[in-house]
Order: sequence, then structure tokens, then C-alpha cells
Amino acid sequence: MNAAAPYLDALAGMAPLVADEAERSEREARTTPPVAEGIVDAGLYRLYLPRSLGAPELDVPPALEVFEAASRIDGSFGWAVTIGSGGGLFAGALEPATAAEIFGPREALIAGSGKPGGMAKPVDSGYLAGGRWNFASGAHHATFFTANCFLEDERPADGGDGPVIRAMAFPADEVEVVETWDPAGMRGTGSHDFRVESSLVPLRRTFGVFDEWPYERGPLYQYPFNHHAETSFAAVALGIGRHAIDEFQELASRPSLYTGEPLGDRQGARVRLGEAEALVSAARAWFFEVARSSWDTVGGGDALEPEEAARVSLASIHAATSAARAATLLFEAGGSASLDAGSPLARAWRDVHALSKHVAVSPLGYEAAAAGLLDTDE
Repeated sequence: MNAAAPYLDALAGMAPLVADEAERSEREARTTPPVAEGIVDAGLYRLYLPRSLGAPELDVPPALEVFEAASRIDGSFGWAVTIGSGGGLFAGALEPATAAEIFGPREALIAGSGKPGGMAKPVDSGYLAGGRWNFASGAHHATFFTANCFLEDERPADGGDGPVIRAMAFPADEVEVVETWDPAGMRGTGSHDFRVESSLVPLRRTFGVFDEWPYERGPLYQYPFNHHAETSFAAVALGIGRHAIDEFQELASRPSLYTGEPLGDRQGARVRLGEAEALVSAARAWFFEVARSSWDTVGGGDALEPEEAARVSLASIHAATSAARAATLLFEAGGSASLDAGSPLARAWRDVHALSKHVAVSPLGYEAAAAGLLDTDE
């Protein structure tokens, strides 16, 4: 049985609610309470939590299927599921008692920011930390926040001159959400800023995001963190691209108000639909081939070779870029029907273009990713 199947069934059951709440979510710039409760009830925030906490510890490929399927319903909803699940990876970096404290509650949700935006001063019991961070998706529903801080008066263990950065986990009652999220797309993700004035963070609630995580040794926690981000976000993009195709096909059956001719009878519309289908389907095929291959490598106890790591990055960027191109083709072909801000096709177009600006899947990353394909020893 496909390990994703129970979650795919849950998503199918949630689809009408998510569709009904999508405009409100975009208007309020957050996941709405009924949808947030549905995510918790379906266990969709727990996919990447370890079995030691009674959670699925789902393999990467079926998890990507879940992220894609959620995003096919709505982009912001898919992002909420994806980011909420991704936060569970940090359980592998925390001692078991602390992981249980943070992730044990059924409603546990980690919001946070990868960009360092605060300072932490070492003290006897841990760190005195504070600052302001951005892009905390799900901020209004979070039970804990993670944030990268520069450590005062500390230098890298290798003797280098760069700053030392460590992630801090703050309980939600120590955090102020600053409502700044007002983007063109992915509005419903609620990716607001947050601020902490001063918090005493015990050492056990700190970790290095890119360090080796000592407490969970399964392949899920050995899979490179940057590839977790790339593949997860690419799956979201593919889901949004498929959503755009779904919406266009529904739109294509409607008669024009001006001519009475269905949009789908127009040659230009069919050409664009065909190209969009080819873009999304082909990108998806290569993406999942690479994702499964890389997962098999890590699951077999091996590290990814530079070429294989490069292909993970390239396939992820290609998936996001292809989905954005497909949505643009359909948005243009939709004519005036695409102009309504409440149109699901327009929202998919805005969402996938916003997502494709993320550094993990931006086309600007092609150059760095391709370096792994070159034999630098010659």
C-alpha cells in the first residue's frame, strides 16, 4: 500500500472545505481556523515526525505526493501542509524529551524563519535571545517558533572568521506576531514577521540547522536539509501547476459571453493547454524519478554524490519553473475570465509565481546547481 494513501484520502475529504475557504484565507492572509483544524485532525502536520513520537516518519517520495496533492487543491493550503510537516524534521535535532515537549501535542505546529534575524548571548543555562524575523508561515497557528540567531562572542569551531548561527525554539507565548504579510501570491500562507524581545532559551531547545542531527538516525533525518526544502517546494509548485490546468479545463467548457463559443474550441487555447500539460507532466516525471533515486541512495546509507545532489536541485528548480510557465500560458489563454482576483486560475498563477521566487527553487539557482555536473578535478 502506498504510504501516502491515507493522507491523500484525507485531502480528498478536505478539498470542498479548502476551496470554500480559499478566498477568505487570501483576504485574511492566514490559514482559516476551520482549515487549520482540519489539517490537525488529519495529522498532516506530523508526516515528518519520528516514530519514537508515535508519528509516521514518512519517506520523502510519498510525502512529496501529499504535498503535491494538497497544493493541487489550493497553493496556500498546500504550503501550510508542507511547511507544517517540514518543521517536524527538527525533532531529529533535539533530545527526545525536548522533542516530545515541542511536538507531542496533536496541534503542534512550528513556524519560523531560516534567515538570521536575531542575536543570542550565551549564559550559564543556555542563551538570552531576541530579535525579529520574517516569513514565518502559519504564524497565527504556531505553538512554537524557530529562529536562527547570531551567537555573540563565539567563533566557528574550525577557527574561521564567519559568524556562528544557531536555531532557537521559542514557545508561542513568548512571541509577538507582526502582521506584515501582503504579497501578490501565496497570501493565505500567513507568512508574517515575528518578534521576541528577550527570551532565556535553554540549551536543549537550540540546534544547528545544518549540523549532523544526533538523536534520530533514520534516513529521513539524514537526507540533506537543503534538498528537503527544494523537493518540498517543487512538489507544491507542481500541485499548483496541476490546479491551474484543472481550472482552465473547467473554464474552457463555458460559453463566451460575447460569441457563445466555448473557450476550449479556440485553437490558441488548445495549443496553450497542450503545452501546459506537457510542461507539468514532463517536469513531474523527472522530478519524482530524481527524488526517488536520491531517497534510495540516502536510505541505503550513502551520501549523495555531487552529480546526484545537483540533479535533485536541477529537477526541483525545473519543476517550479515549468509549473510557473504552464500557469502563465493558461492565465493568458483565459482572457478576461482570468482577470477576476477571485478566480482560482488567477490565484494559482499568482501563487506559483510567488513560490518560484523562493531561493530554494528560483531559476537563479540553476548556475550553482549545475556546478555539481562538472568534473572540477580536471
